[in-house]
Amino acid sequence: MARTYLQPEVVERPADPFVDQKLWRSWAQGREPTIFQIVQDARATSFNTRNMPGASEEADDLSRLRRCIQDIESATGLELSIAHFTLDMTAAEMVKAIVSGKATAKAAGVQADMRPIVFLLPGSLGYGPSMAAFAAGLGKIARVIPIKYPDLASILDGNSTVASMADAAIEQIHRSQPVGHVRLLGHSLGGVVAFEVAARLLEARRSIKFLGILDTTIVNEGRDYRETLARTLRRLRANRVNMSRIACRALAKVTASIGREALLARMLHRYTRGKFNATSFRIRLELQEVLRSRAFYQWLASPKPALPIGATLFRCNRDAAPRALGWDCALASLDVIPIAGTHIELVVEPYLATNLPLVESAVAQTYTPAEFCKREALS
Repeated sequence: MARTYLQPEVVERPADPFVDQKLWRSWAQGREPTIFQIVQDARATSFNTRNMPGASEEADDLSRLRRCIQDIESATGLELSIAHFTLDMTAAEMVKAIVSGKATAKAAGVQADMRPIVFLLPGSLGYGPSMAAFAAGLGKIARVIPIKYPDLASILDGNSTVASMADAAIEQIHRSQPVGHVRLLGHSLGGVVAFEVAARLLEARRSIKFLGILDTTIVNEGRDYRETLARTLRRLRANRVNMSRIACRALAKVTASIGREALLARMLHRYTRGKFNATSFRIRLELQEVLRSRAFYQWLASPKPALPIGATLFRCNRDAAPRALGWDCALASLDVIPIAGTHIELVVEPYLATNLPLVESAVAQTYTPAEFCKREALS
């Protein structure tokens, strides 16, 4: 018996100027595509490309799935959770997950989940496979809600600062948890965004129950180019990056350094769609990360408030860096917990097995008796 699926309604015209050209042709001809058509186009653009040279098959497939979800979000305006999609899903199965609400932020099952919430603020790379795996592990004790930052189109439209990222985070926090204790956990760039979010929530008289910082430094350590080169070589040998990605990142850095990031984005949209999908997507991701990193360093150079709350710093081993990584001057109190691995690898195996219990313990210590009961009832 053939399976039947819900017939989705048409969607509004997308605001993202980088939406696939096939969709734009449909709108230009007065035909607004259905969600099924959007999903089909996103899958064709994301999956019908060759593997990136030197990349592992698993990493490449996860990157493609991530791109597919991002394209669907851009075209529909929905917020989707990658955890509800798999590589072997058909277009119809993806549509069913979207239309039923199972994959959206407003899913009934999510709303009914009474576990304490932890808002996870990722680094400049955004919420990728590594952070998703970390969130899944932390999900044993909390409902983890990843924060989404402004994407490349929004960054080029002026939302290019840490303040803009904090604005986006505040909106998502109010939508997911309008009242109650707030728990924030930020990695790298996410550490300073979490700090800015905490400052704004305190001004609004919200309670910050937990502020966790995953190896974010706010002191100027200087740049050791030999260490950067050695780290890159280690990642190449471990198959975590490949030469194609390094070239894409170099292009993004050079373009941003001369202020031509908008020009590069327009060229990618105009000339590479349908021809170099994987490479174009990688360049856009790298450019997005470079611009977010630039916002981080601009924030470091600006005045910062001192918050009347404590925080927990999970610190990797850093030679010659102060123990508190500069946070002791910005917070009323600070607990420093040493963790394993490097700044980039602390959320992946084999280091995740060591670090995750430390984070879980620090978060759980902030639970009220009522929250403990809810956690136990749903675990």
